[in-house]
Formats: sequence, C-alpha cells, structure tokens
Amino acid sequence: MEFQQAFDEFLLYLEVERNYSKNTLDSYESDLSIFLTFLQDHKRSTDLDDLNPSLVRRFIQHQTTRGSISPRTMQRRISSLKSFCHFCLKEKLSVSDFTAGIIAPKSVKKLPIYMYLEELKQPAYNG
Repeated sequence: MEFQQAFDEFLLYLEVERNYSKNTLDSYESDLSIFLTFLQDHKRSTDLDDLNPSLVRRFIQHQTTRGSISPRTMQRRISSLKSFCHFCLKEKLSVSDFTAGIIAPKSVKKLPIYMYLEELKQPAYNG
C-alpha cells in the first residue's frame, strides 16, 4: 500500500476512533508529511513494504543535520512515525516494522524556575 493512502487512513482513525484533538492531529499530519517529503525528495519508494529502519535513520540524520530541529521535536517526529507504523501493522497495511530499533534522542530537561519569598510577597501590579 502507498504511504499517502495509509497516512489518510491513519489520520481518520485518530480523529474518529481515538478522538484526538485538532492540535494533535495537526502535529501527526505535519510530522508524517515531512517524512513523506523526505522520501519523495530523495527519490525513495513510498510503498509501505519498501520502508525499513535504515531509511528512517537516514531521515533522522537528515533532520538532525539541518540544525534547526530540537531533540524534543525529533522525539515527537519519531513517536509519530512509530504510531503510524504500529497502526499499519495492526491494520495489516504493512508486513514489517520499519521503525524497529529506532530510539528517540534524549532531550534536555528544563529546570524549574523558582521565585524568592520576597517576590511572592510583592503586591501584584494591575497596570
């Protein structure tokens, strides 16, 4: 089956059966569209059975070397691909797990911002 056809079925599944929010659906659509564009730009087959972990790793490398992708964004894109792949396997649209062995990069954890007691005691400004 072609990637685009399975992609459309996946988004419909997320919207109707899983009742995902508009923002979540937009994120999945964006992430998977970027992967599809990568396949087309690099003249790769868009048939699901032609996808493999090596190709997904090349996609990750391509995204990472562009420089403007944060580890958190890359984690989300990998997660989107994995969810899509699991859907394709469950629905028998694909015969192999093309995300097998793919591990998302670690992200930098943000430290919490603390306020001093004196800052909390200051009256609120109502400009």
